[in-house]
Amino acid sequence: MSDIVLLSARDQEFLTVLRTRAAHGKNKAAKSHRLGITTVKELYRTVYRPHREQVYEPKALLECLNRLKKSGALRWAGHDDGENVALPLAILVFHQPEPKEDPLPLPPLVEKLSWLADEWHRLKPLHQAVYTAINEWILNHPEPYPAPMCERALEIFGKRKFTQWFPEPEKTCRRFSFGPYFSDRTKIRELLKIHDSQPPLLTERYFGRSKESGYASLDRGDILMVVENHTTCWSMAEALELEDVDHGLNHLAWGIGKSFVRSVTSLRPKHEVGAIRYFGDIDASGLAIPVGANVRAGESGLPEVEPAIELYDALFALGTALPGKERPLSSTQAEKLAAWLPEQHRDRAARLLMSGERLAQEWVGLRHLRSTEAWHADVR
Repeated sequence: MSDIVLLSARDQEFLTVLRTRAAHGKNKAAKSHRLGITTVKELYRTVYRPHREQVYEPKALLECLNRLKKSGALRWAGHDDGENVALPLAILVFHQPEPKEDPLPLPPLVEKLSWLADEWHRLKPLHQAVYTAINEWILNHPEPYPAPMCERALEIFGKRKFTQWFPEPEKTCRRFSFGPYFSDRTKIRELLKIHDSQPPLLTERYFGRSKESGYASLDRGDILMVVENHTTCWSMAEALELEDVDHGLNHLAWGIGKSFVRSVTSLRPKHEVGAIRYFGDIDASGLAIPVGANVRAGESGLPEVEPAIELYDALFALGTALPGKERPLSSTQAEKLAAWLPEQHRDRAARLLMSGERLAQEWVGLRHLRSTEAWHADVR
């Protein structure tokens, strides 16, 4: 039997970074993924930040890789580089073994879910977690306000105790894989009071100018408001229409995530855009989008892409920060992205990026948008 290898906290962080990078864009079913030594060195420097005058990097890296190899987390792939301190040209990084999921205790069930009591012991832990979260939400929201799917899912599953099962809680309801008892889409929508909110149909004219073809061309002013995710874009449109807000929007646009970095340059004089404001997630990609779009806008002679200040104020006030799927950033990288935000939010945003946590913009939901006028300042 081989000796047990104890990994330091830094070694474990390095292993996590290796696994994340190795698996990115690869077949998730594979037992291992290959990483070239150049990438391994880059990641090693990011995690350990060695000082060249204090340590000989190849030796320190080899010692680190040997510890991970002895622990069973990776192995060499092919030949070494032939140097005095011989490093492998590539490594194979093995997936982290899936932790065994222990069953969850049966919670005190609300009347609507009382029928689950007899079936609880037959459920998988994942389904027990789903029903536990839903049961807790019903208990705390006896008369819930209707909400779009992603907003409702975040409200139900967006808690730290459920992170193990729902790493992206706002997307949980999209699958409806809640087991045999919640397989009926109509019933689950009725139970959770889910508002139907379809993504808008895009056209060159910003979804068209009639209610039949879309809602984004509003013709009230010269502001283009761009929203990263379609659920929040839909909720803003609903709130603007139902509340008959006195706004200065010309267009309300769904940015389609990273697409906005390129699509911003499609603006032409005929679109009559005098100001561009943006609202999205607080995570690495959510901030990289407006930062990148702002650079392209400047190169194209377009207005600056500005943060929607009141909406970001609401996100930081209402949102619960949860672990994200993106790797933690260095302080330099985090501060560079956070600098685009209003000054009062930069420090907190940078800390989130460095910790790998995120705030999903769906925390600023339809109910909030209808309950306050503070965010109207962003559309005037």
